[in-house]
Amino acid sequence: MKELPAAIQMISVAETPLNPSECPEKVRAALENVFDNSIVETRHGRVIGRAIGCESLNTIYEQVRSRAALGVLRKALIRNRTMDSTWFLLNKQAAAAGTVAIVEHKDESPLGAIKITIECDDLDTVIDWLSPAT
Repeated sequence: MKELPAAIQMISVAETPLNPSECPEKVRAALENVFDNSIVETRHGRVIGRAIGCESLNTIYEQVRSRAALGVLRKALIRNRTMDSTWFLLNKQAAAAGTVAIVEHKDESPLGAIKITIECDDLDTVIDWLSPAT
């Protein structure tokens, strides 16, 4: 895995709704399956994970390459960018199985998507690291 320069400071947040029909532990586990080394909490009907550094995105980094989903991820990162922040969505059911599946719209994940938000002063470098142009 290609490493980001050590000087890059990045904060990432993963969050997803906790539906009344869902087991909080299973939703928490789904988020932890795809969002590594994060502090996860449940509050106000949402499961939220927070992390500092690129390590939280390692599973996503590896799986988007093995699934040839780089183009979809890159398009989402660029489309959803605002200054030093961007975001993309993952399918919650796939995450429960430990699989990273990028979705373009929250409606593509019936129980709600996992939204990953990335904040960084050098966002271009992070986007190129996570999903290089093909």
